[in-house]
Amino acid sequence: MTKAPVETRRITLPSGTLDIEVHAQQSPAFPLDVLCDFAARNNPKRGFLVVSKLLGRHIPASPLVMDRLHHRLAAQIGDDLPGPVLFIGMAETAVCLGQAIHAAWRDSTGRPDSMFIHSTRQVIDAADIVAEFSEPHSHAARHILYAPLDTALRAMFLVARSLVLIDDEASTGTTFLNAVRALAPLLPHLETVTTSVITDWSPNDDWRAGLGFPGASLSLLRGRLQWTANPGHVSAQPPVSRTGALGRIANRSNYGRRGDSDGRHALPDGLDYAGLARRMAGHHPGQAFLVIGTGEFTYPPYRLALEMAHQGHTAHMSSITRSPVHVGGAIRSALSFDDNYGAGVPNFLYNVTPEPGQTVIICCETGAESIDPVLVHALGAEVLNFGTMGKT
Repeated sequence: MTKAPVETRRITLPSGTLDIEVHAQQSPAFPLDVLCDFAARNNPKRGFLVVSKLLGRHIPASPLVMDRLHHRLAAQIGDDLPGPVLFIGMAETAVCLGQAIHAAWRDSTGRPDSMFIHSTRQVIDAADIVAEFSEPHSHAARHILYAPLDTALRAMFLVARSLVLIDDEASTGTTFLNAVRALAPLLPHLETVTTSVITDWSPNDDWRAGLGFPGASLSLLRGRLQWTANPGHVSAQPPVSRTGALGRIANRSNYGRRGDSDGRHALPDGLDYAGLARRMAGHHPGQAFLVIGTGEFTYPPYRLALEMAHQGHTAHMSSITRSPVHVGGAIRSALSFDDNYGAGVPNFLYNVTPEPGQTVIICCETGAESIDPVLVHALGAEVLNFGTMGKT
């Protein structure tokens, strides 16, 4: 990563003040203002949130720019990792990011000896948990990894020699450390651990040594954050779900939770992503599109939005999230509504308001009836039900 002039900035949020230093950036195409902004968490564990602009989550993003980001991050990883290579995306923020980076890496290297799986906060019926680890500062600290469904992928998982952990940002490295500590006893052949994030704010590299394996810590931007809390600000305790996780889902649904090698998921009516994009655009000719993912269900909506953009349509992507954030800073507006996984916790959609000439498509894996009518009405949205047709 090339050194850049140090950039300093002060961000004032309702919950406190962030003093920011940018020490290095990997590409002039991805400076601080392109990659992220900042907001105030509604969470007493940590008062600020790094809001990545190119995740298609808190801020609607162009899938074409997201695609360029994915390929840039994949290119950093290199093609010489000992195989098999296990890619893991961190729920919920890095589910789509992780799967897209794996797809870009697989396509560029041509290597078949890799697989993707993501951690989840969902309880999956009759599924084997292989590991759990914690993200202490999160509104939902519990990460669950389930055994891959496919026999060949389960075998590949167990003999992985390289591990690639993907998240949107690193601030202390604690989540990566906890993940490796949980996984290492399961992976007796593990030789290297690579971490990949969009922005790395960790104050030093001490956590890297704690992983216990050689490898690289990759990012597009490195810097430091100094947080000064506002003592007069009060954040609510995040609501606790009835299950101890954040929902329950049928065993047969698999868009990455149970392992994936190529991202060619089963789609509605037997369509591929290009065919689905053509059908949706045909229903709404001349419209711009906002495709919305739901919780961890984000990679298929991203692929749909990307195909729409490739076919010449104006398309953006955003996602429903469980992360409680105050309006202010990067968050200009917020909608709150019931979740679609039956967890009994509020869900949110940020920075989305209906626009003339725009078709909003909410994509879900839980059935159209699971989407709160309050949200559908507020956006004038169409619900696209992927159901439980994911590849098993």
